[in-house]
Amino acid sequence: MSTVTEMRENRGKDDATPTFTEAIDAASTETVRKKPIIGLLQVAGVIALIALAFVYSRAPMDATAQLDAQSTGQSANQAPAQKTSTSVGKLAPLVYVLKPAISSQQVAIASTGSVIVRSYVTLTPQVSGKVVSTSQALRSGGRFSAGETLVTLEKRDFSLGLAQAEADVASARASLQLSLAIGSAAVANYQMINPGENVPTLVAKEPQIAQAKAQLQSAIARRDIQQTNLERSIFSLPFAGRVVESSADQGQILNVGQSFGRVYALDSVEIVTSLAPEELAKIAPAKNRTVTVTTDGGTFDAQIDRVAAERDSRSRFSQIFITLNDNQTLIPGTFVSILLNGPLINDTFMLPESALQVGQVFWIVKNGNIAEVEANILGRNDGEYLVKAFDYAQGIVTGSVPGAQDGMPVRLAGQD
Repeated sequence: MSTVTEMRENRGKDDATPTFTEAIDAASTETVRKKPIIGLLQVAGVIALIALAFVYSRAPMDATAQLDAQSTGQSANQAPAQKTSTSVGKLAPLVYVLKPAISSQQVAIASTGSVIVRSYVTLTPQVSGKVVSTSQALRSGGRFSAGETLVTLEKRDFSLGLAQAEADVASARASLQLSLAIGSAAVANYQMINPGENVPTLVAKEPQIAQAKAQLQSAIARRDIQQTNLERSIFSLPFAGRVVESSADQGQILNVGQSFGRVYALDSVEIVTSLAPEELAKIAPAKNRTVTVTTDGGTFDAQIDRVAAERDSRSRFSQIFITLNDNQTLIPGTFVSILLNGPLINDTFMLPESALQVGQVFWIVKNGNIAEVEANILGRNDGEYLVKAFDYAQGIVTGSVPGAQDGMPVRLAGQD
């Protein structure tokens, strides 16, 4: 009886324990239940990451908007409305402008030139002779005054020639007096014998008297020549100048026509420069216009003496010759800076070099945009351009603007 009861209890326990197949089925059912939950968790995590990234990316922009709003006196709620326009405005380049006043200025053309000599003088003796002495000024680079003795030749031959010529003059004068006396006596005798008749020419000795007069004049001329040769034994020049080169020295024999040096007069030194036709037209008429000359030795005034009769065949420029107003310090071959002063012109601007842009134009700011104005340059003075006055709207741009072009928006410095 008890055995039957135990068997029944054991069988009930066996029925309560699941089989292997039932365990597999139960596990599969549990996995199916968990999959939707895991997928939802993954989607939620991705959404959370995106939200965090968006929040962090918005934070700097909101901070910038708040700073802009504070700097402009607006509230944080108003900043986003103005953010787009402010960002666009910041992209426009910043430019500096000037607003020059209209004035009357003198046209000035800046140029460069060189010091030249209008003409050189070759030293050539007019008489031959041995050099007795030379002046200390007769050296390369020497300076001499007008009438200063430069070379003295031996005078003995010239003195002897002059003495001989004077003796010939005295002899010719005596011969003339003798002829006159003989002729006078012959006329008197003829009138005594033939009263009232005309005295014949031969009787009056007129041919002999005329010959004696001619001989006297010839002797006087020879004396004057010898006197001149004696004077020419002392060599000098009628102007003040400088010596370029000289080969004369004591003991040297100089011959007539033989060159022994070269000099130039101080007043023959001048400056030459070349001007384009349009530049020359700005200072017309050019003659007697004042000029400011600048060299290493300083600055001094000069004036235009003349304009060349023809233009250069290659450059088409005209040469301008400038006198130095008795300035004797410039040396030929020196390069100089010159400023040619023209007439006074009204309604002009004086603009700095920084205002002139590439292409010889000026930029002005008009309605917040760059506008191009062609440069009408009349001259230049002290590093500034003299231009005809024009409407510059909000101002004339100074300095370079990278990438600038006509119509490009810009911001004016000091107006942000």
